[in-house]
Amino acid sequence: MIDWQKLKKSLLSTTLFSKLQNLGTPRLWSLIGIIFLCTILILTVAYIKRKELKNLFAPPSPQTINERLLERISAIDQVIFHQLSTLSVSNYNISLKQFFRKEGLIEWNYSTMTVILPPGTTLTQVQTAFKRGFAFFELEELKWHFSHPGVNSLKIDVNTQGFKTHQLIFNYPSSSSHEEKAIKDTYQVAIVIDDLGKNYKVFKELLATDIPFTYSILPFQPYSSRIAQEAHEKNREIILHLPLEPWESANHTVTYGTLSTSMNSDQLLAQLERDINSVPHIVGISNHMGSKFTEDQDKMEIVLKKIQEKGFYFFDSRTTKKTVGYTLAKAMDIKTAERDLFIDNNKDPLAIEKQLKKLPLLAKNNGGYAIAIGHPHSSTVDMLKKTIPSLKAQGITIVSLSQLVN
Repeated sequence: MIDWQKLKKSLLSTTLFSKLQNLGTPRLWSLIGIIFLCTILILTVAYIKRKELKNLFAPPSPQTINERLLERISAIDQVIFHQLSTLSVSNYNISLKQFFRKEGLIEWNYSTMTVILPPGTTLTQVQTAFKRGFAFFELEELKWHFSHPGVNSLKIDVNTQGFKTHQLIFNYPSSSSHEEKAIKDTYQVAIVIDDLGKNYKVFKELLATDIPFTYSILPFQPYSSRIAQEAHEKNREIILHLPLEPWESANHTVTYGTLSTSMNSDQLLAQLERDINSVPHIVGISNHMGSKFTEDQDKMEIVLKKIQEKGFYFFDSRTTKKTVGYTLAKAMDIKTAERDLFIDNNKDPLAIEKQLKKLPLLAKNNGGYAIAIGHPHSSTVDMLKKTIPSLKAQGITIVSLSQLVN
């Protein structure tokens, strides 16, 4: 049994309760009431803040992302046309094309704009004007990149919310309307030559074409380092063709340097470092094989973090439809791109030519650019030399892969 009298005396003997008793009953109940109301107020505020925080950190719906993206694109359009007016560019000298783009549930129009500069306006003035303009308007999540696809041209790629939304190309006036039309109708295509390092003779044939292929070199092959050095001396772009574990390994030649899903983090990073160091002058990394590895998000994240630390871009060869490489790289804010077309899965020359002829329409429907992968086969080299002049006549410009990653 509880002795309530003793309990009461014990409580009243404590400092707190003795002080409360001295307050008198009315004052005591007033204090208790105030404490109760404060407690209710605190709990109410905490509940409201919790709801607000939950709403704040809840991932936005695709509809919300679409609406925000459209708002951003509209604001970017205004900035661009404002800066063009400050440069005294007339509408007559602006060629605008828009292409429908879709990424998952997100949809938007990608704009490509070719601008013929007025006499006396320099590319440096253009770059300064747009750098100041983009910075002045302080649009949230806006990124831009300047590059020079040619000696007398400037390209500006604009991204917002992780999506490529605008591309502007500035050129000087040409000497004829025919040349001007050719400039306006240009699409950009990168052709990546994979699996280099074994066949030195075919590499020399490719290099002699003077076409800016992107050279994707396997590690630890007989000519890997030599090919990288000679391509670099010709100002060609070099990437590491990183071997990754495929499904059905028995059907593939798994070379030294291959990263496998059975490796732990330390093993992966150590082998990746050796692979990177084996090919000089690289600016990016693509996957060789990797149908199994590129489906493993945890392993890919380890590799992509190191790629990010090194300042390289990542090119997803898409050897499996379930690859997470491209989407994960974008989520990690790593410059990235993915393959649109294999040109020589079938080594027959006519089959290769048929694939190459798909590039103009593919680029047109893909926002003005496309990325193709070929391999160091004699039939591939022959058809590239035969077909590229006709592609150029259709408005295709061959560029390095780094110009198309974002």
